[in-house]
Amino acid sequence: LTLVIIIAGTGAALYTAVTALELGLETFFGGIGERKRMTRKLESVDGHIILCGFGRVGKNVWSALAEYDQPVVVIDSDPASVAAARELGALVIEGDATADEVLEEAGIARARTLIAAVQSDSDNLVIVLSAKARKRDLTVLARAAEAESQRKLVLAGADRVVAPQVVGANRLAALAVQPELADIIDLVISGRLVQFRVAEMVVDDGAEIVGRSLRDIDLRSRSGALVIALEDGHGRLTLNPDPGVVIRPGQTVIGVGTEEQLAALGRLVHL
Repeated sequence: LTLVIIIAGTGAALYTAVTALELGLETFFGGIGERKRMTRKLESVDGHIILCGFGRVGKNVWSALAEYDQPVVVIDSDPASVAAARELGALVIEGDATADEVLEEAGIARARTLIAAVQSDSDNLVIVLSAKARKRDLTVLARAAEAESQRKLVLAGADRVVAPQVVGANRLAALAVQPELADIIDLVISGRLVQFRVAEMVVDDGAEIVGRSLRDIDLRSRSGALVIALEDGHGRLTLNPDPGVVIRPGQTVIGVGTEEQLAALGRLVHL
């Protein structure tokens, strides 16, 4: 019985050791093979988009870019994020996007756009500076978590800066105060966030613009807002309406402009 136990135990130990060795070798050589395949793919991409960060924002950006059938190279230092990106079929580099060698590995010299979407604003700032230093004509888009970081990122060379949390908060507040708003267009001009709002206004019976054409009323000069569409009472939408169109009660005027311009438009549309 003792001999049987010794032989069985030794066999089990040898089997475990051999299996572990095979697994280790397979993992080692498989990793080398995977890196070689990844390197060949990276060398073949051209005119691509480099996405730095595959967190919540980066993942949504990648999903949106996938609909445009654009080549994208993802950079992330978190193993879990890298694994998630690879499961989705993304071309991924595991590394720190603030490092110049990682950007070079991602083919920044051949890229047309870089998106800095890591969680830290300071890291995004370094990425923007590094990217612009490597390629001045590269289009660089950056994510900002804090409002005060937007101007810094623009000064660092970012062509466009988006602050999802700030924009989202402003949009919720605007929609709460002005439920008639259909949408808000956010632009960053010279490091300053400028908001153009899109509003839907139903023309009241007896309003100043009833029975008159857009040309006669001259809404553009009187309010500053731009009428981009008209909707009749049956749901038919007319985009970029003809200036000769006569306004009737019950129609919906869809205009775009600043808050003050839309307020002026509202005074002409409502009683």
